[in-house]
Parts: sequence; structure tokens; C-alpha cells
Amino acid sequence: MEGEAAPLETPDAFLKALGQSLKAKEGIDTDLTGILTTHILKAAPAQNAVAQAKDAIVKLAAERANLRKMQAANG
Repeated sequence: MEGEAAPLETPDAFLKALGQSLKAKEGIDTDLTGILTTHILKAAPAQNAVAQAKDAIVKLAAERANLRKMQAANG
């Protein structure tokens, strides 16, 4: 119908779409994007969402550092 407003996008739908858009872009770190969508990009994130995201990022960095050390030792 003419003059009828389109339904507004909810914050949760917007943030989910943003996360999917980031994951789909070329050159984006999908592991990091996954952490952000899991902890930060939420309509109602946990009170300790930043701390949870930080812990996940530190864990990811440690895993990557260990992988590089193993590759250097074997290569």
C-alpha cells in the first residue's frame, strides 16, 4: 500500500546483518569477526562482553603465535 512505512529493522537484526557483512568481505579476519559477533555485536551484550571478547582475542593470538612458532621450527 502506498504511504505505508516499511517495517523498521531491529537493533538485533541490524547487528546480525553487520556481522554477516563483515564475514563476507574479502581480507577480513573471520576468526576475529566471529569473536566480535559472539560477544560485542549484540542488541543486549553481557555486562562483561568486552572482557569476554578480550579473553577470546588473547586466546586467538596465543594460538596463532604458537602455530607460527611450530611452523618456523618445522620449516
